[in-house]
Amino acid sequence: MNSLQMFEDRLEQARHTITPELALAILEESREPRHALQLFDAASAIRDEHLGRALWWTAAIEGIIPCRLATMCRYCSYPNGPTWTREELLQALAAIEALGFRHLHLSGGTNLEGYDAEIVAMVETMRSASEIAIEVNLGPSLGRETVRRLRELRVSSVTSSLETVNPDVFQIAKPGDSLERRKALLEVCEEEGMPTRSMMLVGLGESEEDRIRQLFYLRQLRGLHHVRFSRYSPKTNGAFVRPRCSPWEVARVIAVARLILPGVQLGLAAGNSPDDIPLWFLAGGGNQLLGAAANRKGATGEIAITDRREIQQQFAASLGLQVGFECPTMENRI
Repeated sequence: MNSLQMFEDRLEQARHTITPELALAILEESREPRHALQLFDAASAIRDEHLGRALWWTAAIEGIIPCRLATMCRYCSYPNGPTWTREELLQALAAIEALGFRHLHLSGGTNLEGYDAEIVAMVETMRSASEIAIEVNLGPSLGRETVRRLRELRVSSVTSSLETVNPDVFQIAKPGDSLERRKALLEVCEEEGMPTRSMMLVGLGESEEDRIRQLFYLRQLRGLHHVRFSRYSPKTNGAFVRPRCSPWEVARVIAVARLILPGVQLGLAAGNSPDDIPLWFLAGGGNQLLGAAANRKGATGEIAITDRREIQQQFAASLGLQVGFECPTMENRI
């Protein structure tokens, strides 16, 4: 039996019973491009079966609250501006809805002391004006009562971005943060019935075994509905020296993630660009695209909307795809 046939047999086995050992073998063997193309074909078929091929837009309101970590993450370039006011939030919300978006996420910095009162007030402000689907991403800054209150406010999900589950790599890259606190938030959300989203930063220094361990950790979370994949890119100031991660490496990880998490949204995050959309989709990624983002701009701090849809739609159209505003329910379908 030749290597292609053996790899195809592994993929067939993975469709029925996926184990960490089998997933790792597939990831390792997919370094060979011929095998990777087989993997991508299998992953795309699973995506089509569970999620379909229709893509949908989300938007973001970014940098809503400063990062309060005592030591900043060594790869991060988060702009530490002041907390957004009620008026700024409502201005950004109105602009995003005027473009047609029905879904957005609020993202900001981390505070290990908690951002509970702040995020509840922000969501209450937005709920006073809109029923848009809202996701929240403030790292491990939320307690159990806040998760309960966010559920009452019809928040669609809470994000806790692990980046990596290798504690040594995490400590080197994120010395002021807490991997255990990030896991704990995911587990609190699981207990409270709050859907969750998480992220993996590919190329941070983790091994392929670490990537598989992270995916299987996430697999146990029945409320998980979305995992986003960042592609490591060095900071211009050289604070964290690692080579730029290849898009091919990210695509292989996404394809194996599709075998492990067949019905979960698998998206692109920081470090990727619209150029990565075709390879992402070929590898079984889907189905959300970040179409617009609200940020503070310039010395004046005025709110500006960056609309990214035109170029993304162009690349999606090259695959015969359109992107719409209708978002699916936030549920896990492993």
